Amino acid sequence: MEVKVKISLDVQAMTEFMLYQIYTGGAGIAVLVLGALNAGLAVAFAVRGEWMMVLVFAVFAFLLFFGFPAVIRSRVSALQGKRKFVKPVEYRFSEEGIETEAQERVRKVPWEQFAKAVERKHILILYDREKHPLVLPVDQLGEDLGAVKEMIAAHLPQAAVRFKKG
Repeated sequence: MEVKVKISLDVQAMTEFMLYQIYTGGAGIAVLVLGALNAGLAVAFAVRGEWMMVLVFAVFAFLLFFGFPAVIRSRVSALQGKRKFVKPVEYRFSEEGIETEAQERVRKVPWEQFAKAVERKHILILYDREKHPLVLPVDQLGEDLGAVKEMIAAHLPQAAVRFKKG
């Protein structure tokens, strides 16, 4: 069985991937901890009635929780018009592996080189053994989504596949 899909990365998929990458790594966890610490300090100072300190820590918490993702979204939006993201890439999922064709270049990656698969709200991410990602927007997979997920699940170890139920 072979499944063919054409994919063009869009702003939504790139943003979700970047946020996932950042917030599941050390830097993202540190940002979340600092944001929670600032929010906790804002509450502690509110209990004591020190409103200037509440304002300072609430602003820092707001910047950490909402400012950082906004900057990422704006940076990704700037990438949208770049030639690399405009041209579609054709993916062929087969029993041997995944073949990509982009701008007359063909590359085949056997299933043995893939280490992990993750499903997010709008994207599927496949990581190879060197942690290079392959990002697939779910809405562009359309009716082939189920077949692609089945093929990935059949060729990767069960512990390496994190798909949503349903």
